[in-house]
Formats: sequence, C-alpha cells, structure tokens
Amino acid sequence: MSWSQIQQSEDVHEQMAMLVGSAIRLFGGEAGAFVLANEAFDPRSSAEAEITPYRLSDVALALFLEQAEAAIGSTGAAGSHAQQPLAIEWLTPEVAAHLGYEQTPGALQRCSLAVYDAAGTLGMLSFVRPADARSRFEQHEGPTDALSLFIAQLAASMRLALKAQALTKEQGRLAAIFHSSTEGILTVDTALRIIDFNPAMEHFTGWRESEVLGRFYFDVLRPKDRHGNELGLEASPILQAFAGQQVTQREMMISARDGQRFLVLVTASCVRSARGEPMNGILNVRDVTRERQQEEQRSTFISVISHELQTPIAIIKGYASTLTRPDASFDSKTLHPRLTAMEEEADRLNKLVGNLLYASRIQAGGLQMDVTSLDLGPVIHGMVRRFRVKNPEASFALKLSPDLPTVMADRERIEEVLQNLIENALKYSPHQRCVEIACNATSTEVIVSVSDSGMGISLREQEHIFERFHRVGEPLAQATPGAGLGLYICRAIVEAHGGRIWVESTLRQGSTFSFSLPREEQAQLPMVVF
Repeated sequence: MSWSQIQQSEDVHEQMAMLVGSAIRLFGGEAGAFVLANEAFDPRSSAEAEITPYRLSDVALALFLEQAEAAIGSTGAAGSHAQQPLAIEWLTPEVAAHLGYEQTPGALQRCSLAVYDAAGTLGMLSFVRPADARSRFEQHEGPTDALSLFIAQLAASMRLALKAQALTKEQGRLAAIFHSSTEGILTVDTALRIIDFNPAMEHFTGWRESEVLGRFYFDVLRPKDRHGNELGLEASPILQAFAGQQVTQREMMISARDGQRFLVLVTASCVRSARGEPMNGILNVRDVTRERQQEEQRSTFISVISHELQTPIAIIKGYASTLTRPDASFDSKTLHPRLTAMEEEADRLNKLVGNLLYASRIQAGGLQMDVTSLDLGPVIHGMVRRFRVKNPEASFALKLSPDLPTVMADRERIEEVLQNLIENALKYSPHQRCVEIACNATSTEVIVSVSDSGMGISLREQEHIFERFHRVGEPLAQATPGAGLGLYICRAIVEAHGGRIWVESTLRQGSTFSFSLPREEQAQLPMVVF
C-alpha cells in the first residue's frame, strides 16, 4: 500500500471519530462511544469501525460496550426507536468511579441515542454528561422533528464514513495483491498507455514503473508470437479484450529492456463503465520460460538416456550373440578384443546408472561425505597417472604450486570431480588432446584448474553448463556420448565442501574449468605497521 493510501485510510478513521465526538458534544456529553450494530457491520471495513470511542479509558470503554450491546439487543426495527430514541439514566457512584468520575449521586447521566434510518438500526451512541446539561433537541418531551432530523443526518454521515472505510480497506487489499503478485500485471487506458506496472512486471522486463507510465504498452513489451514473428496491433490481447473477445493463457514472446526475449502466458481483461464502454485494460503476464526449459530437459533426458542405454546394451548383446553361436569357434586372439569391448560397454553402462543414482541422491539431499585433511598434490598426480595409462596419445601438463596447503575434503569425492573434468577435457578435444592441470593457493582457498584446447563453450551455454542433463548445443558435443550429469555432480560435490566451481571459455579455442576448496588453516597475513 502506498503512503497516500495509508494517509487516506487514517483520514477516513478520523472522520468517523470527528462525527462521534461532535454528536456527543452537541448533547453536552464529555465522553462516550459509538457501537455499530451487528447487522450494519461490513466485513470489508476494519474491526476498528465496529467501535468508535471518544475520551474513554479502556476500563470505561469495556463498561460502555457491555451496556451499549444490551441496549442495542433490547431494541428492534427502526420503527421501535421512533417513540423514544434518546434514553437517559442516572449513574450510581460505583459506575461513575469505574468511568473515572468521582461525583455525588445524581450528578452524572448516561445517555443512549439510537442511530437509525430507513435501512435499519445503525448503532448506539452512548455518552456521559453532567445532569444539568441539555441540548436543543430536548426542549420538549418525546421525539422532536429536530431530533429526528439530526439522527437521520448523523446516520447518513456515518454510513458514508463506514462506506469510505470499507472502500479504503478494499483499495489497500487490492494494492497489496497488485504489488505482491508473482504474475506481472499492467493496466492501460483506452489509448493503450500504461497506467499501472507492478513489481513483477519490473522484474520481468527490467523497466521501472516510473519509466513506462504513459507509454504505449506495445513499445515497452515488443510482443511477438511464440515463433518470434512480429505481433501486429490487430492481434493485441488488450484490444481484443476491448472488443469483447476472451483472451486467456495465450502464448507469446515479450522482450525485456536489454532485448532478451522470454516466453509468457498472457490473459487480458477489460474494465467497463456502467454503460458498457471500455475504461481500462488489464494484462496478466506469467513467465513460463523456466517451465518450458524443464519440459525440454525432461524430453532431452528421456531421449539421451534411451540412446545412452541402448548403445552399450546393443554392443554387449551383439558380441554375446556372436560368441554364443554353436556353429563357430574362436581362438583367444579373436575373443580378447570382443570381451574387452563388452567389459568397456558394461563399465560405461554401470557409470551411467551410477550417475543417475548419484544425481537422484543429490536432488534428495542425500549426499554424504567423509571429510578429512587432504593434500591435493598427490591426488592430482595419481589421477594424471591413471589417465596417462588409459590415454597414451594424450599429453598432460602439471603446474602445481610448491607447498600447497591442505584442505578439508572427501578424497573420493574430489577424485570424482577431477576425473569428470579431465574426461571432459579429453572428450571435447578430439584433435588436440592436451590437458593442463594447475593448482594454486590464496589466503582462504586452494584453486584447481583443468584447461583444454578443444571446442570451447559459448557465453550463453556457460550460464547453464552446470545444470542437470544440459549438454552444449555444438554438433561435436551432441555426437559425443554423455547424459549431461557430470558437471552437475561436480558442482554439487564442490558446493557441499563449501567451495565454488566455474568455467572460463572461448568458442573454438578451449575451456578452463576451475573449482576451489577452503583451506584447512587460513594463511597468516603479515602485519603492516604504518
């Protein structure tokens, strides 16, 4: 709710208090309260509207409420008040003391004035006054025309004040919905100029409300259809809503301030006057880019996993069928490469299933680690030795700083990270299989980097490279076996250690993947005396 609305709400409550105070003073009263009848209370108004006190303490107010409710309950329809709208009784010293007055018996009166109109009873105005106080409405016994007119005017003024309170509360409620909605909402006038722009729209588009007010909404959103084609003004959702057409959950592309496009579902509606003429258009915008990406990820996952599972199974099945033929015999030279291939494909299948289970555990928060003091130098040397045996044609360069500090880490998990990064460096560098591994220390962490001279990664792909099942869209990457889980697992392991992982890459020139781990002991920095 804006500051102006808060001020307006306070002004409306003050208006009701002024009406009550003025009415009590007209009757010579010193303190009192107006209690709203149950049937007149509007749930949309605030609870404060039910009781309006005037110069009463909390104890006195409770006593007034008890007596006023009894008085309201004992009266019926508006017609029953016409005989005696003003009831007067003498206060006992005990009641006067509760109300904060110390008077002799007969010195104070408690008056109850029924406030009603043709619509029914509005409530009861109760007040305390000295016994000698009189108003011009009490010059004659029984009701007078002046008293009836005063009650009618007071009832009309109070109904207006209560209606204003209800409207103010409703305005605040709608403002809260408008500002806290996760869906973007903008409203326009009949000339399609923006008159409201909620925070969700600011977040989607990068525009501030103050920058777009009064602008043509087509110029701000620059809408296109889902295929990226320009959307003509005749296809504007709000214009169609003005024309009486129903526009619900329509897919379209809108552009942010920086030109980035995202997919949204829009719903347009029209606010009309009493004569049915369009007054304002409302556009609800829901960003579904992430949902569509997740759907694509699921489809990609199914297709990739199906392919990755079918390939080793087909190879194993083929060799097994060949080797079990009863009409053929094979010597050891023929058997060895086939059995080796079957073993490699079984390992590949085992690794794929293991990664899937690993990813499931990470997603479920079930990643457990055995953290101990770890020296990264021997771990890196041991990992490189393994890869040199398996990949004799590849070259490895090590650049490790001397006297590397130890880190607190799970040796097995860190070996998995190194293995994934080195495998990727070899896998995506088919023409120049040269991998460089560097390790350096800062005052707070140890940083390990794995560099290659392969295909590289575009800036757009770098934003998503560590997501589950995401694979770079380059043809070479798509043709290379993999399920898009390796880097996702690496990120989960590194972050579980309190470190971070990132990539620096230039397309067609190579990539450097780096991760950091906190040092076991922080470096002792030298003291500088000025």
